[in-house]
Amino acid sequence: MEQRHPPGRGAEPVVLQVTTRQRPDFQQPLMAWLFDGGGRLAARVEVKDGRLELPATDGGGHGRLFITPVDERLVETEPTTAMLERLGAYEPVLLIGERLKPVIDIPGLVIDHWPFCFCWLRGRVERLSDHRAICGARVHVCEVDRLPWWIRRLPERDIFKLRDDLLEVLRRPPVPQPVPGPEPFDPRPLFRSGMPQALNPQPLPPQDSIELPAALQASLRSRSAQMVRSTLADHAQLLLPWLCLWPHWWWRLRCDEMAVLTTDNQGRFETTLFYPCHGDHPDLYFWVEYDFGSGFETVYRPGMACNTHWNYACGTPVTLRVPDPRVPGCEEEPDLPGRQVVVLSIGPGVAVRELQATGAGEGLTTAGEPFGGTLEPRVDFSRSALIGGGIPYYRWSYRRLSGPDGVAATVDAASVPLGVWSVMSRDVYRHYKLGTSFPSERMGPMPTAGADAAPLPNLFRIRPVAPPAGTEWVVLDESVDLATAYLDSHMLAGAPTAAPWPDDLAAGRYELKLELFDSAGALVDWTAQGIDLRITDQDAPFGTATVTSSTAPAHNRVLVGGATMGFRMVLRVDNNRCSADIQPVGGTVSPDPVCGFHNYAQPSDTAGLSFVARHPNGFATYGFSVTRGPGPALAVAGTSGVAGAPGSNGYLQTGSFSYGKAVTVSALLGPCSNAAYAERLEVSAMATNGYGTLTQYNAADNAAFALAMPCPACECTEAEGGTA
Repeated sequence: MEQRHPPGRGAEPVVLQVTTRQRPDFQQPLMAWLFDGGGRLAARVEVKDGRLELPATDGGGHGRLFITPVDERLVETEPTTAMLERLGAYEPVLLIGERLKPVIDIPGLVIDHWPFCFCWLRGRVERLSDHRAICGARVHVCEVDRLPWWIRRLPERDIFKLRDDLLEVLRRPPVPQPVPGPEPFDPRPLFRSGMPQALNPQPLPPQDSIELPAALQASLRSRSAQMVRSTLADHAQLLLPWLCLWPHWWWRLRCDEMAVLTTDNQGRFETTLFYPCHGDHPDLYFWVEYDFGSGFETVYRPGMACNTHWNYACGTPVTLRVPDPRVPGCEEEPDLPGRQVVVLSIGPGVAVRELQATGAGEGLTTAGEPFGGTLEPRVDFSRSALIGGGIPYYRWSYRRLSGPDGVAATVDAASVPLGVWSVMSRDVYRHYKLGTSFPSERMGPMPTAGADAAPLPNLFRIRPVAPPAGTEWVVLDESVDLATAYLDSHMLAGAPTAAPWPDDLAAGRYELKLELFDSAGALVDWTAQGIDLRITDQDAPFGTATVTSSTAPAHNRVLVGGATMGFRMVLRVDNNRCSADIQPVGGTVSPDPVCGFHNYAQPSDTAGLSFVARHPNGFATYGFSVTRGPGPALAVAGTSGVAGAPGSNGYLQTGSFSYGKAVTVSALLGPCSNAAYAERLEVSAMATNGYGTLTQYNAADNAAFALAMPCPACECTEAEGGTA
């Protein structure tokens, strides 16, 4: 069919033939994208049976046509002309004089770059001041013009200027100035290897001069503009560390908006971007808007030259730090949908799912650790639904289930009795923002009676949705602002505050219980109220990955006649301190009673090394080492293990917590005839408070000894002043 006008000139549709005959194996469907003279997408039409029928437009003959493989995700993005150019879409020449070409023959080299690849982009928006996530922000994702693309379009005089700028900074690099942002990138390995690498935003250039390969220097110093242009385009990565230092080139940088994303309730955003499979990954730039109530305002838009993620590594998290102090952070305790209670963890480090639920290890972590110190359970509530439904209170209680060994059914009379419930009654607070200050609001315990005189015995408020008078709740101290209660386990039996330290009589298994109460102080039936009790599916600490939750199992429920009346968990509490004691060296080497040296008669003699590494219930590890002179430690004399368990490396367990080994003198002396030794014993408690192990319960001991061959008896003559 012969047409004498291009798309957009006349009222009748234009019919063209499209062929991929240069690549006969290519079978993917094709899509045509028609843009009018103003660059607006006028139509998208699928090529059917090699036939393309384009509608007439009012583009005045200045429209543009692109052809790509069909992809639904590309259709959803409504691409621009710039985006299609970057992707490697084919833009045919349609007019020869006044005659429209009837057949579009797509070159094989274009088809070889199809289909397109997809890049997963993910990131987070947070406040620069305190790194709190920003919810509901609008993130604009732009792809910056690739350097080779704009280098090939520079005028000739600019090509030589860009070349001269590069050679000058490579010869005399300026001292880089620190700027806020991601970690700096050292580009020197890039120059040595000659291979392109992904750069972070704001790469800091090196301070030392850089030697380029001779062939590359020759190409850059050529008088041919075309040679210099091609060399710069092919080695565009050389320019990246310096663009931030060249303001006179910044106006050249342009970007095309790829997506506009809204951050979720954790400040996160994500999308899928397109890029040519045979090319570099996208070069991405971001800017952020926030709605303070009267429309979106720009709150983050740094300079493009210094903040572009060059050759973005797909899937790598991007963090955008907003400096605008007006932008609020997300709520640290999410207002969960429906009626939910999600019990998260003990402190930040031990999730509920990490507690052993049965057997001899019940109450220990999956790593075999007991608990000690102050324990802080963390819980998320559906605050709006629960408080609005007349359930504004909660309470944590505890009772002892066993003696210090985790089994015994009797305990010392001076200790915590078995089976008696006690309330965790220590005050709980939450901070909120009021202007430039941060007051705190007490969440409980509540007074003994409510407004209607109903008893409220040691109840605590679920944190209200809004603070009393400020703008938002804030987390200034996670131990204060995230804990829903405090169990001071180290104070259960009135623990001493100074040495000597007796054994912890209050050690054992403890059951912790969380209950809900209505406005009148009555206990709530969770099942009757449709409250979903959940725990996390991930171990703590939770990090930046998505944390999901599942319905809590039966052993985490307080069940009465099949109804859930609360949450429960069992913790093995043990605040016992370790002890460490290195015993005197024994064996066949006897110590000199005057000088203290251990004398040996022959290398086969043995030195008996021994120590005591004690924890009453075995919740400690130990490490023992022996060092000759300046070191290193002697492998034959060292050992490690669990207090109370069999020894290792030849050490025998000679008592409940005592260990010993006979080591030959030759193994200790090595190349020496006489030598001095240092002994070091460290005993480390396993107990954790959810933040980390309690190092204050550790113990250590040091000792020293020396091995020597005794001097021969003196046999002096009378002439020498001695006796024969």
